[in-house]
Amino acid sequence: MPRLPLTARIPLAVSLLFLVISAALISLALHGVSRQFDRQVANLGQVYLDGLSAAILPSVRTGDREQMVEVLNRALDTHLGVVDRTLAVVTEDHRLLAHVARYPEVEPVPLASFAEASGTLVSPRSEGVWTWRLLDDQRPALGTLVANLDVSDFLRQREELALELGLVGLAISLIGAVLCYGMARRLQRPIISLTEALRAGPEDRLRTMRVDTTDPELRELLSAYNWMAESVVQREALTERNARIEREAVLGRMSAALAHEVRNPLGGLRTAVQTLRQFGERAEVRAESLGFIERGVEALQAVVDASLRTFRPGIAQLHEADIADIRLMVGAQASRGGVRVELHCEGMHEQRLALPAGAVRQVLLNLVLNAIQASPPGELVLVFARARRDALTLHVADSGTGLPPAARRALTGGPTDGDGMGLGIVADLIKTMQGRLRVTRTAKGTRISVRLPGGPREEAS
Repeated sequence: MPRLPLTARIPLAVSLLFLVISAALISLALHGVSRQFDRQVANLGQVYLDGLSAAILPSVRTGDREQMVEVLNRALDTHLGVVDRTLAVVTEDHRLLAHVARYPEVEPVPLASFAEASGTLVSPRSEGVWTWRLLDDQRPALGTLVANLDVSDFLRQREELALELGLVGLAISLIGAVLCYGMARRLQRPIISLTEALRAGPEDRLRTMRVDTTDPELRELLSAYNWMAESVVQREALTERNARIEREAVLGRMSAALAHEVRNPLGGLRTAVQTLRQFGERAEVRAESLGFIERGVEALQAVVDASLRTFRPGIAQLHEADIADIRLMVGAQASRGGVRVELHCEGMHEQRLALPAGAVRQVLLNLVLNAIQASPPGELVLVFARARRDALTLHVADSGTGLPPAARRALTGGPTDGDGMGLGIVADLIKTMQGRLRVTRTAKGTRISVRLPGGPREEAS
């Protein structure tokens, strides 16, 4: 039963309940029939003894034993409807005063059973009934008249009646149980339909149901389900729309980030091209400009590689060379601003770290470019990377006047404008790598420290 669905358990429970009630009613009916039979047999025996006691009472009063036996034999030979098999007169102290029997195999007289003034005792073994009563209620000393009557026909009729009653009751119970099951299933049809609708697989959408019942409770339930189904459909549509908007926003931010990262090297390339146009006939200027252009192209290539690794994490783990590339990537921007860049690495020799190389390099590149822009000409930007067992620490120190408000908002994850786009990318990447960022104001400028969890992973080949 517990493994069956609820829509099947309820009808089965109703059917079983009907069967139990029917069985109880049949048992009560059979018990009533049995009691009615016992009353009829008892009445029949007492009526029989009433007539016999009137005939034998004079001989009992006179104590004529031969006359008693004669009267009993005449009664034994004559019977209409009732077959008597044993007749006896029993004294007050339970002794046989007179006794006759139709068949010698009839069971002996149960003398110990005649304690009461009158009564009936059914004997299934001999298919008979023992019945007795006092000859004279006023004079119990006269004795008790006892008869054994053949009630085999009554017993057979009672068994046949009980069998018929049981079979008819069983048939009615089974038919009633089937009808109860069908009625319960019919009443549950809206609930079954509702359950099937709720069990729809994830690929199926919730569908509304037609409310065609007159039951006010079921109408209210189905109406509530239809409202829920419509709400779910509307919510799914709104979720899809929000997901599409979010994808478009992500693409927009990615495009803006790429444009921002490419803009700085392009500025240096534009300056080198203008210098070539004006002073290209001079060999030293031409060599310097071509070298600058070459470094700018390499910087653009590095930006593209870093972007690809950022949006495809796990391609490569961090190595010391990935940090050293920053010097090349910011070379053009530093030269144009007259700023020197020094980079130091500690604890990363011949080791790869369990950090995405593209994302770490992107963070460091934006911080260094921001430090170069904030530093006056002739100043130094110091970059320091230290790898420990459980984390990588990056420090970028400049000699500027401090972070502007837009840059601070970008580093804390707030709204950014065009100037703060690079630092906004830094904040997002650090959050993705579960790192921490701290800004410290020093005597000479600003120091930004980044701590990224993840220690050495394997030796570099």
